[in-house]
Amino acid sequence: MRAAGRASRYGQGTRLYLLGVILLPLLHSVCGAQVNVLTQHNNTERTGANLNETVLMPSNVNARQFGMIFKRVVDDQVYSQPLIVTNVNIGGGTHDVVYITTVNNSVYAFDANDPSASQPLWHVNFGTPANVNDWDFGCTDLNGNMGIIGTPVIDDHSGTLYVVALTRIRDNFVQRLHALDITTGVDLPGSPVTIEAPDFNALLQNQRPALALGHGSVYVGYASHCDKEPYHGFLIRYDAKSLRQTAVFNTSPTGQEASIWQSGQAPAIDASGNIYVVTANGSWDGKSNFGESFLKLSPDLKLLDWFTPTNHAYLDSTDADLDASGATLVPGTHIVMDGGKQGVLYLVNADNMGHLGDEHAAQHFQATSSHLHSIVFWDSAKSGRTIYMWGQRDRLRAYRFSGDKLTEAPAAMRPEANQGHPGAMLSLSANGNKDGILWAAIHATGDSWHESQPGVLHAYDADDIGHELWNSLDNAGRDDCGNYAKMAPPTIANGKVYLASFGTKNTESGQLCVYGLLPDGPAPQAPVDLRGKAVNGRIALSWTKSPAAITYTVKRCLEGTNSFQAITSGLTSSAFLDNSATPGKTYLYKVAAVNSNGESGDSEVASVLLPKTASPHHVVH
Repeated sequence: MRAAGRASRYGQGTRLYLLGVILLPLLHSVCGAQVNVLTQHNNTERTGANLNETVLMPSNVNARQFGMIFKRVVDDQVYSQPLIVTNVNIGGGTHDVVYITTVNNSVYAFDANDPSASQPLWHVNFGTPANVNDWDFGCTDLNGNMGIIGTPVIDDHSGTLYVVALTRIRDNFVQRLHALDITTGVDLPGSPVTIEAPDFNALLQNQRPALALGHGSVYVGYASHCDKEPYHGFLIRYDAKSLRQTAVFNTSPTGQEASIWQSGQAPAIDASGNIYVVTANGSWDGKSNFGESFLKLSPDLKLLDWFTPTNHAYLDSTDADLDASGATLVPGTHIVMDGGKQGVLYLVNADNMGHLGDEHAAQHFQATSSHLHSIVFWDSAKSGRTIYMWGQRDRLRAYRFSGDKLTEAPAAMRPEANQGHPGAMLSLSANGNKDGILWAAIHATGDSWHESQPGVLHAYDADDIGHELWNSLDNAGRDDCGNYAKMAPPTIANGKVYLASFGTKNTESGQLCVYGLLPDGPAPQAPVDLRGKAVNGRIALSWTKSPAAITYTVKRCLEGTNSFQAITSGLTSSAFLDNSATPGKTYLYKVAAVNSNGESGDSEVASVLLPKTASPHHVVH
């Protein structure tokens, strides 16, 4: 399957063309930046930081220069973090692509740059999703459908997106792991596979944490809906090539519960491939059942080490899940940290977790007043190693490291407090150790526990969180993204911010909002040296890239009509393969360059005859 996935990275329609090596160098000459976000919270440590952002900085993220540049409506609520892959070859040209899922069992691939590309590059749906009303769950942790909840993970080397869907088939329910070609959305050979394990109930087990990819394996974690028993915390391992199940870890095999919830955060993975998760309420005996515990697992899911707080029984009895923020590895240290519903932050030595008792933790303290659902880490040139959190019914806080421990007094704190569940989901962008921006997605009013609420996206100077740079309600008519997507962090890449939304209704609506720099100067220059060739029954175009261009739009008309229409836009390379031309006809082509300031004038026209019998070297320009 890996080989098939790798070939598909370039698209079925372009393989013969690429073998001709006619435009291969140009396909690798890309105009935009090259930052991919392939996994939840950006990396396997789960720091939530993109440290390669060179466009957005505190000096230009403000209401005058920055705002929403487009939005995309999808078919239901979005619980997943948007993922980004750059320079994907789709439909004969390269695009930067944003991937997003919905609880209606849909996966969408949209052009990540082009405001005019309103239709998805592809969209697949896996059938009728399960719904919160399909069982007496006793609460509405989700408001309606619950098809795809966990954020997918992408292997860009093989061109594969892994995602789990919960589908209703008549009166039965099934969860399947899909491996999709990122260029088409088509299931690759061997995909999907049904997820099964002893004591696994497809309807009651909530695939809440994001998927993780490490050392040739896909890891799928499980929680519950509303603590409705029977359920367990599962982590299940699949071979990334064959999708063969290779290991199952049950956190409570002779007990109950102990879910791996983590507010949607994926398992953390260290450089050796070891897996770190934290569990919630459930059975504990320190032998095989590990509710309210940090767990370190080998790549094949053997338990290597663990830590359990002294008050685990109290946490269990009061529904005070330890795992609310999820395991985060602190770069450059041996520390794994997590905060729970009590707002207590635990730092644990990953090399020696110490087992039972707070005295074995490297550090623990009351870091926030209530639930803590998201942590971000950044090593700033100005401020040093810092973590950020904005807990439920609390204020945004920053804490700084001194050695391998945190100074327990906040280094900075915002004055305003949010009033409801779950607090903010955080991400950070920076150019290495400078120009840091902390992005916080949160409800603007009310409580999001059991219903949708209006949302707001904030941007703060990461070196001074007292300085708010921008928020999406400053100019609500332009920038408001609708209802808060509960526990979906924003994604920042290549000068843009991608924000999931629950849309405009309490259920059955969703959207993706894309923010970036607003027009502030002239459009780019028109491309030059447009050339066209007939190759293997298709027309291959190339041109010299335009300075300051981000994308390109190709326009076409039949000879004699002079009625040019755009046939593709959002291209990130200066080459395109037209698969839709009709043999025996002559076509005229023009290309325009695009950036945030607008579209250039058109290039000179290239005329190409596509012979009825394909010729490998028929050239007109």
